[in-house]
Order: sequence, then structure tokens, then C-alpha cells
Amino acid sequence: MIDTSYNEIKKDFITALRIIYREGLSDAFAHLSVRSRGGDEMMFMPRKSPALVQADELFLVDFEKAVPQSSLHQAIYKARPDVKAVFHFHSPAVILLSVVGQSIQPMHNYSAIFYDGVPLYTGTGQVESPARAGEMAKLLGNGKALMLRGHGAVVVGQSVREVCMLALFLEESARLQTEATKLGTPMLIERDEAEKIAKRTFKPTSIERAWDHFAAKHANCD
Repeated sequence: MIDTSYNEIKKDFITALRIIYREGLSDAFAHLSVRSRGGDEMMFMPRKSPALVQADELFLVDFEKAVPQSSLHQAIYKARPDVKAVFHFHSPAVILLSVVGQSIQPMHNYSAIFYDGVPLYTGTGQVESPARAGEMAKLLGNGKALMLRGHGAVVVGQSVREVCMLALFLEESARLQTEATKLGTPMLIERDEAEKIAKRTFKPTSIERAWDHFAAKHANCD
């Protein structure tokens, strides 16, 4: 029997990779995962460009087996039972903010989604070991995103669609923040107001609307 639910997840998985690639959030290097229904495995991707991964190349792996690029995802799933999907990407505006020691500030509707703050991991280089991945997962805490110095960001959420949109919103927030600071001192939104905005802006119907937009934008591009 064909497992339609997994087929749909695989379809979203590949669509999200293409969106991230075509929107300029990665070149040949980004990786996505989604927790299995049983909760003790994740669907993962081969060590391959997001522009090239195919659905039949996706595979399940548990949280202990070492496979290339898997350690950060596995550490987050073990630390955060609530997380269902993880996306790590290398978008330029996020990297730019990270190397000057800045993080996302709530300035507009999308950046308000990150009202709890986006921690910045200041270590350099790759995620080279489970121990280092564990440090990153601990710094992420209960947040939606973690910025990595010179190495992009990781976002977490309840579905592939959600983390794809979070990645796009984080990069837009970083880009607007860098542009705004060239013009002057941005007016920031107070935390309580940002939380209210986030609850109105980032809800399931909004995620689906944004997903449909980007999926349509990049349909039939392969």
C-alpha cells in the first residue's frame, strides 16, 4: 500500500528545498529534516544541493546514527520533543548580521514573529560534532530560530511548510534590518506588541497562504 502521508511530506520537502534555493537562501549547501510520525526518527536528505535532491533520495535515520550533516538536527529533536521540522540554511543577510554580532530585532510584521529573540552562536566553522550540535541546541532553547556566526541560521517548527516560511521571514527581517540601519536608527516594536502581531501574523492559515504563494511561484521550474 502506498503511504500517501509520507508521499505528501516528501513532496513538501522537495518543494521547500527548491523554494529556499530559488529565493537565494542557499547555494549548494542547506539541509532540511522532518520528524517521523513515530517521533524517534527523522526524514533527511543526501549530501547534495537543494536544487538537485529528488524525493526518492530522502531517507529515515534515527537520532543516534551519524550521517553527514545530521548532528544539529538530531540534537534539536532530542532536546525539543515539540519540534517537528528543522531547516539549516546559509542566507546572505542573516550571515551579514551575524558577523557584526547583531541579531534580529522586531521592526515589522515578519520580524515580530521572532519576538522571543534569536540567539547568536558565536563559534565559527562547521557543526563538526554531536557535542557542538548539543551546544547549539541548548542555545536555541525554546526559540524558533538560532543564528550561527558566519554560517547562516537554523529554524524549527511544526512542519516543513512552517520552517520554510520561517526561513524566508528570517532572511527578509535580516535584509530589512541591514538596510534600515543605513538610513538611521530603526524604530523597534516593543516585545508585548510584537507578540500580539506575531499571533495575528504567524498562524496556520497565514503559513498556508504564504506557502501557496511561493510554491506557485516556483512551480514547474525543474
